[in-house]
Amino acid sequence: MTITATNYAVKKGLPKKTQSICPECGKIIEANIFAKDGKVYMEKTCPEHGYFSDVYWSDVDLYLKAEKYAYDGVGVHNAMDRTIGDDPDDTVHIVIDGQRIDMLSCSAIANLDLTNRCNMNCPICFANANDAGYVYEPSYEQVHDMLVALRSEKPIKCTAVQFAGGEPTVYPRFVDVVRDAKELGFAQVQVATNGIKFARDYEFLKASKEAGLNTIYLQFDGLTDDVYLRSRGRKMMHIKMGVIENCRKLKEDGLKSPSIVLVPVVGMGMNDDIIGDIIKFAFENSDVIRGVNFQPIAFTGRVTNEEVASGRFTLPDLVRCVEEQTGYATKEDWYPVPVVAPISKFASIILGQTKVTFTTHPHCGIATYLFQDDKGNVVPFPRFVDVGRFSAGLNEIADKAENSRFKKMYVAKLVKLLNSCVDESKMPEGLTKMKFVSLIKDVMSDKSKDTLAAFSWKMMLVAGMHFQDSYNYDIERVRRCGVHYISPDLRIFPFCAYNSGPEFRKEIEAEFSVPLEEWKKTHAEEAKELAAALIVPKDEQAD
Repeated sequence: MTITATNYAVKKGLPKKTQSICPECGKIIEANIFAKDGKVYMEKTCPEHGYFSDVYWSDVDLYLKAEKYAYDGVGVHNAMDRTIGDDPDDTVHIVIDGQRIDMLSCSAIANLDLTNRCNMNCPICFANANDAGYVYEPSYEQVHDMLVALRSEKPIKCTAVQFAGGEPTVYPRFVDVVRDAKELGFAQVQVATNGIKFARDYEFLKASKEAGLNTIYLQFDGLTDDVYLRSRGRKMMHIKMGVIENCRKLKEDGLKSPSIVLVPVVGMGMNDDIIGDIIKFAFENSDVIRGVNFQPIAFTGRVTNEEVASGRFTLPDLVRCVEEQTGYATKEDWYPVPVVAPISKFASIILGQTKVTFTTHPHCGIATYLFQDDKGNVVPFPRFVDVGRFSAGLNEIADKAENSRFKKMYVAKLVKLLNSCVDESKMPEGLTKMKFVSLIKDVMSDKSKDTLAAFSWKMMLVAGMHFQDSYNYDIERVRRCGVHYISPDLRIFPFCAYNSGPEFRKEIEAEFSVPLEEWKKTHAEEAKELAAALIVPKDEQAD
């Protein structure tokens, strides 16, 4: 059975209905999405557990702008899924409350949990072996099979993998799995980490880079230790600076540093007042930091409607904070993730290779690029490029090229379109229209990887990805998720379904884990190291 994405076009406009889940029992229920007082709300009623209401997006105009850029995906097939049975080409899907949910987007990036062990004990973490009472840690051979499965996906092979956890750097063969991923052809290999091991062990960082590590997705909640004491239970700023300094040391030793992306988990009243400071810090360290990806906190466990209402931080709140605290960008400068889908679509047609296309739901994430010139002036990318017109025009050109025998001729049409969408008078100092158009043109060629690297070096990606919880759960977002998890039995799960709502994570970890005490008996040395790591040094404790 093959499901085409066109069967599930994104519903646009307000009000509208969708499917959500009950925060109490997890059953699928109907939800209404509507505008009120300039905000977008979701409300739903469970026959058994009553009424729930939540702010979905805190800005109606930005919500409606985002959904203009919805694009259908091509789905994802996983012939190595051992649970499918006799139909290896079946569309990847999950089942929630007895209902089949087909995945409509390819794996833009895949998360692979190496372990649920950690050298910290954060109160806001998805996974922790000490609290769970068991250890989930796939063998090297299992990890290899998981990577092979991702590279075998159809019609688009997964090209980016993020090792996660727990704390992935405590995995015994971390460097080996990084090397394996590179040898299997992943263009982007990254790790989501608290940074402790990279800060304290330079040789480990060096070995990871030499094995092929591209990006460090660095947990980064603030710039002072009081924030980390609230969110992580210990002082951590010196650890974050240690990672940055060690990455600089790599460059001094003649190695290219992994790109650092700061990943602040943002909570209302926790660190929403320092969003601008974090962005400025990223620019101050732009020799190794390439972006900031803010993640509004998701509510887990039982909370009241009042607690959700007072604590909810949405993507438009992020946009507002950036404008108020930096002056760098207004809400007109932000776009949803799938705005770039026509670029991949066009490149796939021209190059004759199916490229990864970001067809995630338009309300999952939002981003802008900020360009800083030599004098420190910051200009958002959309100030000098009409992003909306370019995206729509390129999509139209791609449709025409797809049905043409002379596809290469449409590159000239791309260049003409881009020239018409660029306002050179608004470009930051040091960038010309000719240079910029040349960069974009190269993206459509075999030079794309080097070009994008050079391009990103001068730009700071500032983004927000709001992962769902059971209060704002939207099945349509799950269906279009492009951030997938892969499990040891080679199944693929959308991020929000894996970590919240029905929480497939619990199911997978229960099947592929061993009791903590049993693990300690067979891994005495590692257990000793883990116990030592969990002892918070005096200089990291509260005064």
